[in-house]
Amino acid sequence: MPVHIAGIVVNGVLLGLVYAIAALGLSLVMGVMGIINVAHSAFIMLGSFLALGLLEWAHIDPIASFFLALPIFFALGVATYRLIVTRVERAHQTQGLIAMFGLMVLIENLGTIAWTTDTRVITVGYSNANLMVGSLLIADAPLIAGALALLLIAGFRVFLHATLIGRAIRAMGQNRDAARALGVNVRALSAVMFGLGIASAGSAGVALGMIFPFAPQTQIQWLAWAFLIVVLGGLGRVENTLVSALAVGLIQTAATAFLPFDYVYLILYVALAAMLVVRRQGLRGVVRRAI
Repeated sequence: MPVHIAGIVVNGVLLGLVYAIAALGLSLVMGVMGIINVAHSAFIMLGSFLALGLLEWAHIDPIASFFLALPIFFALGVATYRLIVTRVERAHQTQGLIAMFGLMVLIENLGTIAWTTDTRVITVGYSNANLMVGSLLIADAPLIAGALALLLIAGFRVFLHATLIGRAIRAMGQNRDAARALGVNVRALSAVMFGLGIASAGSAGVALGMIFPFAPQTQIQWLAWAFLIVVLGGLGRVENTLVSALAVGLIQTAATAFLPFDYVYLILYVALAAMLVVRRQGLRGVVRRAI
């Protein structure tokens, strides 16, 4: 029994680390820019297919794809900001939400055309391998994905708190007008922030693809998970997202161990609904939280 409990905790923590990077970009974009990017999960899906494509066409390991996804999706995020977000970011929040929803639907439909609705898996040498730590058996793929996620989380934390650009982004999140008055190039930093948010989504897609089967339509599941983590932990700190994601990962792993599979997602969706009820102001109130 102690080994079983330890396995649940370890697997829950590793899963939570990956969930953290899946929600991190969404949380920061909402906190800094006030944009509810519901298309965030569509970019997660694209990250999974990027890893699969690089593996099949160029024999590039998903570990390398994780890092390659960062500049690729950063550029994609900046382009999305320039082409779409700049037209709606200062408009009523509903317009931005509709624009991002339209982008999500577009990406999912293009993904369905390109890859159909068939479920895919990423299979490499360590996909079915395990590491024995004492009497505890740990699957290699979640362990590697969790380590990569932890590295990315640490990188975001250092960037936001130890660099001039990161501190300027945090200042912009606190008070956009005051930051502009102090000479901060708000438009340029917004492009950087949105690009970083999409970059984290792309890398999260690679990490999730190492653990779970995926298809274009599975992006809806990642959107629900990301919102659950954001609503549970709120905005403002990388640490908040991490702690919230770890809680979600542990809940999911424990529910999977003790309950029929059909109840696992029900529990998490009920948790999301409960958090929205507890925070009666909803996502609008979450967006207003300071960085």
